[in-house]
Amino acid sequence: MGYNPFRWYTSGKYRTKPLKANAPLLLKIRNGDFEYSPFFLESKDNDKLYDDMYQQFMETSHIKDEFNKQTEAHQYAKMKRIKAQKLMEKGIEEENSRLMELKRRLSEEFGKCLWNKSENRQRGKGTTEDLYWWYKKQTKMGQTPSEIAIQLGRKTTAGLLPK
Repeated sequence: MGYNPFRWYTSGKYRTKPLKANAPLLLKIRNGDFEYSPFFLESKDNDKLYDDMYQQFMETSHIKDEFNKQTEAHQYAKMKRIKAQKLMEKGIEEENSRLMELKRRLSEEFGKCLWNKSENRQRGKGTTEDLYWWYKKQTKMGQTPSEIAIQLGRKTTAGLLPK
């Protein structure tokens, strides 16, 4: 990934390529498009890097005054802390948009919104695919548009979604 001045804080290390927006929901779920934001993992890495750089400076510095030594160590590793905070902020934004997109797509796929009911019943248990099958069970739907599209080998659910 080349340098991007608008996204200087990320390396894209954990990011997987998402499927197109009109791809079947079940395929998007299996691809990991609605999983935990990779920005959180990068943020965790940068926090660890900050701690390592700080400790390394504290061990190798010849500054006698403890306060000055800590200040210099912080200045030495400060950019990693800034990156970690920016990544956490972007991770929260992306996580919210992913959840809203999943909620919207599930409502489109099954014709009703069971999001609040699923939050009460599931309480964070299971995977995103488990949530998909739970929705299917609750709506008593035979075959979903995603399953039909996958069976037909289509890369889109256009024309299969209920109006």
